[in-house]
Amino acid sequence: MGLKAKIKILFLLLLFMPTALFAQWFGSASERINTLRIISDGDWERAPYITLDSNETIEFSFDEMSHEYHRFTYHIIHCDAQWKQSDLLESEYMEGFNGQPIDFWQNSLNTTFDYTHYTLSLPNNDVTLKLSGNYRVSIRENGKEVAWFRFLVVEDRHNLSATVSGNTDIDTHKAHQQVDMSVSLNGLTVRDPDKEIYTVVMQNRRFDNAVINPQPTYNSGGKLTYEHCRDLIFPAGNEFRRFEVVNMYDYFRNVDRVSFHDPYYHASLMEDTRHHAYTFDYDHNGRYLIRYNQADDSDTEADYLFVHFSLASEQLSGGKLYVSGHFTGGAIVSKYKMEYNTRTKKYEATVLLKQGAYDYQYIWVPDGETAGQTKPTEGDWYETKNEYLILLYYRQRGSRYDRLISTLEVTQ
Repeated sequence: MGLKAKIKILFLLLLFMPTALFAQWFGSASERINTLRIISDGDWERAPYITLDSNETIEFSFDEMSHEYHRFTYHIIHCDAQWKQSDLLESEYMEGFNGQPIDFWQNSLNTTFDYTHYTLSLPNNDVTLKLSGNYRVSIRENGKEVAWFRFLVVEDRHNLSATVSGNTDIDTHKAHQQVDMSVSLNGLTVRDPDKEIYTVVMQNRRFDNAVINPQPTYNSGGKLTYEHCRDLIFPAGNEFRRFEVVNMYDYFRNVDRVSFHDPYYHASLMEDTRHHAYTFDYDHNGRYLIRYNQADDSDTEADYLFVHFSLASEQLSGGKLYVSGHFTGGAIVSKYKMEYNTRTKKYEATVLLKQGAYDYQYIWVPDGETAGQTKPTEGDWYETKNEYLILLYYRQRGSRYDRLISTLEVTQ
């Protein structure tokens, strides 16, 4: 079998691998949809939220891997704090109608992979959102869902405060970080906090190890305090690894070589090793940026290439290893699972990605568990500059939906 035929088979295998294991910010149900992104109010680093009744917008985009036009429509679904569809009618949470087509699309230009870039912004001339809370955008073709995004609409309140420390109730300045936070109930009518207040704390926007509705340590009537709360102790991990492929002709950060095997490009990253100490780096806590440094428009001129990851290690038992970052949607995703090569004594994965700069890390998921671990591959070090996203929901007695009152991002 020739090299070109082998590459084609590899491409098809990658596309048809199942996608989601756990909850995620976005995902695709179609092998044709790639590079899903959410950009909040023009800031690619911001969490996926906009403020209710503001001028802020949120942009969703993806690539369909052909130059053929597809009539994709979008459907907005209001959800409760647990991401289940709420009982509200469409007319209660939005103005406008679902099923509108995505009108903005552009074909790629001078790329080895043909693709069409689709973009949707909310709110727009057809749709505005009336309530705060969790939302899901379903992208459909001929009535069938091919992709989805999750995002947040938050009210302009400031009911949260928090700090992060390496001095935890498990250890002191070693392997963990502890979040202490407080919820002010000022301006809210709360009779039963256990039923009316709901909080979520996410480390680097990951769903798999998010802490869901921990119990407060103290309730002073107008304030809920979460101190010495063991549920809010997180393994600290390490700084994210990074690589850049912003053109095909120069070697950039953590790239060993870029090669062209007709008809596609391949980037082999430097061999990674398991971390045995804290490794400082100016990372972006898992984010990624699509960029081709010679393009007028990276969205349509950046090319796709096969990125080859490798981690030198003895074979680990009792679980599976994944490449992870925001490009996976904040989740453990099966198509990014690594396979162990007994000949090279490395974990290896080949991932189809669009040119740009990416943060990534290796996450170990023990058999039978859903939360990934960093300790076996990255280590856990209290100095790590993690980012914690805190979400505060409120459902007043008699209400039919969960309001998202406040959000807060804090770092160690």
